[in-house]
Amino acid sequence: MPLGPKRTQLEADLASLLGSPEAPMSGKGLAKALSEFSKGILPPTIGIITGIPIATAVYDSAPAMDKTKGIEDAINAFADANAQGMAVFLFTGTAPPPITGIKQLFEIITKNKGTVSDMAKALSYAILANYTLGRSVFNPLSIPIPTWNIPILPASILDELDQNDINDRLSKAQAQARDLEDTNLNGRLETDEFFRQMNEG
Repeated sequence: MPLGPKRTQLEADLASLLGSPEAPMSGKGLAKALSEFSKGILPPTIGIITGIPIATAVYDSAPAMDKTKGIEDAINAFADANAQGMAVFLFTGTAPPPITGIKQLFEIITKNKGTVSDMAKALSYAILANYTLGRSVFNPLSIPIPTWNIPILPASILDELDQNDINDRLSKAQAQARDLEDTNLNGRLETDEFFRQMNEG
């Protein structure tokens, strides 16, 4: 499924995270929003779960007075995890160039008396645009996929990589993911949730 239709949900998630004084944005909240959005990436990637603790740690370690840089770094870390997570499915993923300029974007919106909703909308479009620069190669056939944001895979890939194969690789990846400790979240990677989402999506 293409990522474009999922942008509005990402916008809503970001607005909720940015706009609640009672519950300031957390790294885990941002990482989960990115995970939900990234479920639409084709080829599939286990990065939608392995990226959660990585992006969480990156955001939470940003200086308290520079959390916009933390947002940038978390988005980039999650994109890297998505690219690496394609290997399970016989793809070599290449993350998009690092996203930058979020602080300047927010400053422009603020100067123009924009709202939190405006910030969330702009950021969601920036993330979507950035994701379109992601690349992958289907290794068995050496076929490049020019973007992560595509509605369908080429027929030659679909013939080779069917849903049964994806499910088999997910099962193998599950065992590997269970061994990864999430030291920043004080728990295991949420692999059961990952596989539930993949089966639903």
